[in-house]
Amino acid sequence: MGEKESVTGRIIVYIRDNIRNGSWKVGEKLPSENEMCKLLNVSRTSVRSALQQFIALGILESVHGKGTFLLTNDLTVFADTQHEESAVNREEAIASMKYLLEFRSLFEPGVCAKVAPDASEELIARLEELLNIMKSSVGDPMTFVKADMDFHLALCAAYHNPLLMDVMTNVSQKKIDIYHMLNTRVGYYGGIYYHSLILEAIKKHDGKLTRNTMLEHLQRSISDLDIGQDTESGETGIAEPEESGPGKDET
Repeated sequence: MGEKESVTGRIIVYIRDNIRNGSWKVGEKLPSENEMCKLLNVSRTSVRSALQQFIALGILESVHGKGTFLLTNDLTVFADTQHEESAVNREEAIASMKYLLEFRSLFEPGVCAKVAPDASEELIARLEELLNIMKSSVGDPMTFVKADMDFHLALCAAYHNPLLMDVMTNVSQKKIDIYHMLNTRVGYYGGIYYHSLILEAIKKHDGKLTRNTMLEHLQRSISDLDIGQDTESGETGIAEPEESGPGKDET
């Protein structure tokens, strides 16, 4: 898991918590990107990546020349960490979720790279339908998880490989309890955000972009699990190593 992904995830937690505890009010302007960089000791790239996810979900709005504003304090798309599984079973459950996501990351990105260039209108329409179900099912984990997994199954079905479908069916339908636990841990925002990006990449018939977005989606889910563990154990630091060289962001 890349350090940058872990840092971005922690910034997301920081933004979410400030909205949840009422520190930032609806209609108010958020601290600037530079202010967040200095406050959290992180790069501007990481701050922008975190903000973009809230903007895509309609929670924040970026106004050119003015800044970023809070549109709503409805955080239903995020997990409610106060109602998670018991501490006794938590470690084992998280390990099972990680194993499953790591396994899927070995083949799903490659499937996307092959399917996207020749994606049919029927496939795109089906993916749009499933994404809309996900968006309308926030707060309804049973429906949300089914649509989520059907989205992935539709991509695998488009690959036209019976063995792949057997494997994917096994790790989705027969492991549905694990996906419900995952939804409880990380909430709805990641699924909606990344599935939207994956669909847009497929519409462009861009195999490389679709592959990379799927890989990032699965890796971010693993990262979110790690962040949840750190938060529970009291490890809330966000600072990241200083960037050096020509790729360093100007803040």
